[in-house]
Amino acid sequence: MRETAAAEAGRREPEARLRPRFAKAVAVLVLLTALALRATPAAALPSFSQQTGEPCAQCHVGAYGGQLKPYGRDFKLFGYVSGDGKNTLPPIAAIVASSFTETGADRTPLPHYAANDNLAITTVLLAYAGKIAGGVGAFAEVTYDSVRDRYAVSRVDIRRAFTGTVAGKDVVYGVDVNNRPALQDLWNSSTVFEFSTFTSQFAGSPAASALVDGKLAGRVAGGGGFAMWDDTLYTEFAAYGQLDRNFLNRQGVATPATADRYRGTIPYWRIALQHDFSDKHYVEVGAYGVSADRFPANVQTAGTDRITDTAIDATYQYIGSKRHFVAAHATWIHEDDRLGAAHVTAKTAPSDHLDVLRADAIYSFKDTWTPAVEIFKTTGSSDPKFFKTSNGSPNTDGYVLELMYTPWGKKETVRWANVKFNARYVGYTRFNGKTAGASDNNVFLIGLNAAFAPFGGLVKR
Repeated sequence: MRETAAAEAGRREPEARLRPRFAKAVAVLVLLTALALRATPAAALPSFSQQTGEPCAQCHVGAYGGQLKPYGRDFKLFGYVSGDGKNTLPPIAAIVASSFTETGADRTPLPHYAANDNLAITTVLLAYAGKIAGGVGAFAEVTYDSVRDRYAVSRVDIRRAFTGTVAGKDVVYGVDVNNRPALQDLWNSSTVFEFSTFTSQFAGSPAASALVDGKLAGRVAGGGGFAMWDDTLYTEFAAYGQLDRNFLNRQGVATPATADRYRGTIPYWRIALQHDFSDKHYVEVGAYGVSADRFPANVQTAGTDRITDTAIDATYQYIGSKRHFVAAHATWIHEDDRLGAAHVTAKTAPSDHLDVLRADAIYSFKDTWTPAVEIFKTTGSSDPKFFKTSNGSPNTDGYVLELMYTPWGKKETVRWANVKFNARYVGYTRFNGKTAGASDNNVFLIGLNAAFAPFGGLVKR
């Protein structure tokens, strides 16, 4: 990312200026902590809890989404429809997210905000999350980005599951329709519900990312079939098509005329093996991938590029204690870029590649205090025209440290609401191919999320 004079000044700012910033961060930390402790007990999509009668901790690590425990994976596998039969009200949920963000160096300010140290209500989310009718369930969100003043239809996942037997073993199978490859996935080692997905509008992002790692999010729609055989082998295949540009703009997904356009069908596949060991240890290993033909910058006179992502992933969870929960996830994505069109229209190399590695470890004590750590590493070929970095390199390395506190979401608290407080630090040792100045992009974030299901308190149990 191009450095500004403000960023350069940020690296040289004296210690005297850093002290007030630190004091301000501590003051905000105290304020948000006080708010969290005094707020009405409020869970990430608590409408699921409204439907099932179970607390958020039954499904989610740390009693707040989106990391899933075994019960949460089964709830999703069976199509979001499981429940105790006592809820007849719409499974609606709302979330309000606020945060304080400090970056390593000042950045070009967003309208109505400062170059650094921004405190804001960042996102308001409304979701339908639960049973629709019969055996059909859904997880669908509309979000409002209050920092940039725009809304979007974000994640939509609609499922229908069936049960049967194959070769004398139980099988759960079904169909799924969604607007992002891997949104339907059961494991937090793939790319949608990973630990590190939470960020801030005030922070910078590396220039390069894989196709399956969010580039298609909200821009496509498709569906396919899935099956879990003997609670061991999971397979899935889905096909997507890109949505119309005017439709996307109306739905809040900014799509200029020069945005990349994808031709025809975009296939997505998934395979995974899972197993419990002595009812205490859970392991999953798998692979997934996506492939697309792309018109770069929507230029359709020079053929297409072929983008193919192939990934492997693994999950470990310690599930043998009610007080202690341990989880670890890892994914590695290899992207192969055959740039037949971009080589002609943008003078890129004939081909490029990108490799993305992320691995995390999470511990949760009594589903209340949840520290986590992650390392991430992106490497690739050198190509300024394709990766759009100053030296042509996409290489970015770093780490994430986080502490989450969730006082509610357990059996002894209300089932229709929850709050989450978290403090997160993202550190970069290399950013867009450069080690010098990489720490300018470091992010310290304090967040407070409040979620509730407005009809949840009306369910009689």
